Order: sequence, then structure tokens, then C-alpha cells
Amino acid sequence: MNVVTIFWYTLKQNWRDRSTYMEMLALPLVLIFILGASLNTSFQIHQLPTIETALYIEGGGPAAVGLEQFLLENEREQLLNLHRVFSPEEGQRQLEAGERHAFIHMTSGEEAALPAAIHLTVSGQNSLRTKVMESLLNSYVSSLSSTLPPEKIHPRSLSPSDVMPGAIDYYAVTMLVMFLMYGAFYSVYGMKQSYLGPVGKRMASTPLPPRQHYLGLVLASVTTMMLQAVIIIGFTRWVFRVNWGTNPLLVGLIVLLTGIFATGMGTALAMLIQEETLAGNILNVLVPVMTFMAGGFFRINIAPGSWMAYGQFLSPNYLAQTALFTTIYGGDQETLLVTLGIMGLLIVATFMAAILSERRPRI
Repeated sequence: MNVVTIFWYTLKQNWRDRSTYMEMLALPLVLIFILGASLNTSFQIHQLPTIETALYIEGGGPAAVGLEQFLLENEREQLLNLHRVFSPEEGQRQLEAGERHAFIHMTSGEEAALPAAIHLTVSGQNSLRTKVMESLLNSYVSSLSSTLPPEKIHPRSLSPSDVMPGAIDYYAVTMLVMFLMYGAFYSVYGMKQSYLGPVGKRMASTPLPPRQHYLGLVLASVTTMMLQAVIIIGFTRWVFRVNWGTNPLLVGLIVLLTGIFATGMGTALAMLIQEETLAGNILNVLVPVMTFMAGGFFRINIAPGSWMAYGQFLSPNYLAQTALFTTIYGGDQETLLVTLGIMGLLIVATFMAAILSERRPRI
């Protein structure tokens, strides 16, 4: 018997409890539909706000022409109202005086066809305008190619759904994350059945190293959750028309990390407490609390830099949701790296707790 055998046996055990598995699939879909439909009006943005934008471009050439064409196209779409300035200092002054919402400063590069850098400074008074402006420039920068001259680039105009999630998009992410966290029950049940229970006691007398046994259980739990996540994402994408972004690999990685953390949390609780019922009761309290802290049931407006804003980083749900929303809607990449880094540390911590508290039964 090896890791593959334990993995396959535990996976079949998870599938055998069809009622629980179908419940874990159906409940998030029902909640996504109900919450998305009932709260849709509170998420709707019928028209994006016009952004008063100061613009300063150093030098000329194709790079300057390309950026100006892009901005003028969005000005025709009434997303921007451009105001050309004659120095970076003037643009910054207008921004600080509240006359403009954003200031774009392009510096010239060594090659005339490409800019050295495009600097964006935004006012912190309106987060929606900030998201729109960042999304616009991210769209332009990502479309730049050394094989295409800027005048042949035709960027797509933004709609409200491109920069902010609707109700059903929002709850598709938060409910997926919540039920991935509930997937910790798979690992608690697996530890009880095959590690702490009679089967585990019999296997303790075999030459199989405990670490291999543990790894097989973990892989089975993660695989079970990933299969559920794929079904939920696919169903919501094609039936509910949920926006899952254009980077499925990164979305899949975030979902995988969330599932691994949930498994680590479940195994750590099972090994520390050594009792399935108590570990399950703790999860029944812990998961809703973490979901609430992350704004999973309803959006929470917390002032940036406050102790509550930093406290949200203690919620794995918040980390996973922030990483997913950042990936889907083109947010700050530094935020994405921070959230993924913290998730990685939490995964290491939970698995270390489980391994260090391991108790191999004595026969």
C-alpha cells in the first residue's frame, strides 16, 4: 500500500457519501442565485463616472500618438475628460487641488515607438473612478506589442461589469470561497476514518510511513474540493454568466491554494483535538465568522489603514476573495502577491501544526 492507494481509497470514500457531496455542490449554487438576484439592484452601476484627467506627454513620436488616440477614444465614450497640462508640476497641482481625478504622465523612451513609462496618479476620493482609470491603462499597456505599432491597437471600451462585480459575480466568488472552507470537513472525516479510527490503528502496525498515509488523505481531500470548484465555476460561468476573468490558470491556482489551506485547517484541527465531533463544531463556527469578516454575506466598507482593515487579513476567506477579485478585475498586482504570500504562510502553518501534533496509535 502506498500514497496512490490511500489517495484512491479516500477519494472513493468521499464520493460514496453522495448526499453530502451533492449538498456541497447545490447549496453554493442556490445561494449564489438567491443572493445575486435579490441584491442585484444594490450592485448595479448604470453609467460609469466621467474622470477629469490631466495629461502630460514628454516628447512625441508613435508612442505619444498611440496613447493620445487611446485616451481620445475613451473621451468620446465619455469615460474621460482630458485636460492637457504643460508640466508634471501643473498636473500634480491640479490633482491636489481637487480639480482633476487623475493625472497621466508619459515619459519618453529610447525607442520612439514605445514609452519608457506611463505614470498614473489618482485622487483617493472616489474608488470607482480609481478602478476605472487603472483598468483603462492596464488595458492599454497589456495591448502594447513590439510587433504592432500603437496606431493599429484598438482597445475595447470599458463597461461597468469590467471594473466592478455585479451581485451575482460578487456572490459567486464569496460563496465559492466559503464552501471551499467547508471542504475542511472532508479532511476531518478522512482523518477520523482512516487515521484516528480503527482503520488508522490497523495501518499503524504496517510498514507504511505515517507521512505517506497523511499525504494520501490530503491529496484526496484537495482533489474532491477542486472537482467541486470546477463544477461550480463552470456552471456559474455558462448558466449565470458570471465573470471569472480572462486568466483561468491564475484563478485555478488561487482556488487550489484555498482548497489546500482548508484541508490543512481540517487536518490540523483533527490532529490537535483528536475528536471528530468537536472539530466539526469548531469549523461550523469558524467558517461563518471568517466569511463575515471577509464581507462574504454582504459588502463591508472599512476605512483603509484602520485596525479592522488589517484584521481582515486574518481571515483566509478575505485573502482568497481579494486574490480572486484582483485577478478577475485587474487590480493592484502587489495586493495579489501579498495575499498569495500570506495564504502560503498559513498553509505551511496549518500543515506544520498537523504534522507536529501527529499521534500514531499504539497497538
